[in-house]
Amino acid sequence: MTTSADRLVVRPRPWKLALYLFGAVVFVVIGVLLLMSGSVSGFIAGLLGIAFFGGLLVLVVANASARRMALTRDGFEFQGGVIPWADVESVGVVKDPTTMVALRLHSRERYLASLSREGAREANRTIRFLKPFAHVLRAIPSMRRFTEVDGQGDQLRWNRDTYGYDIGISPVWLDRSPGDFAELLERYRTTR
Repeated sequence: MTTSADRLVVRPRPWKLALYLFGAVVFVVIGVLLLMSGSVSGFIAGLLGIAFFGGLLVLVVANASARRMALTRDGFEFQGGVIPWADVESVGVVKDPTTMVALRLHSRERYLASLSREGAREANRTIRFLKPFAHVLRAIPSMRRFTEVDGQGDQLRWNRDTYGYDIGISPVWLDRSPGDFAELLERYRTTR
């Protein structure tokens, strides 16, 4: 976390990011072991594990340089875009499928218009990574709907329909717990 009088930059703690990356590597290794188990179910589980956790590993590394967050007097800078505090309807924490900080926006369109080119690329990389897994998990209604997501605008709508919020922020990118970060966002939102 870097601070100045008008700007609080949020960066993940290096040890926390390394721990997430190490966990992904461990699951990739388990996937390789399952591939070599000789059973059909082990092969399929290993292949899915390698694809998911290996892809997640690549995605985190690829997005790390673009992942900048800052709280300012005017708004929340996220994924290369700016969300004015007046556009943040509410802040919360969702716990399904993982604990994330969540923002509900008054105007998704203003946020989308503010995205930088790199922020839009990051969002699209994430969607392309998740879509094949949504196809595998089509039996789950929300995953079936995710297979139809085409771009960041659709993903924001899907987030709202599924979780009640537009934007989810993974704990991997935070410098504190999701609950503490949600409280910090709420303080900025209500006092600026």
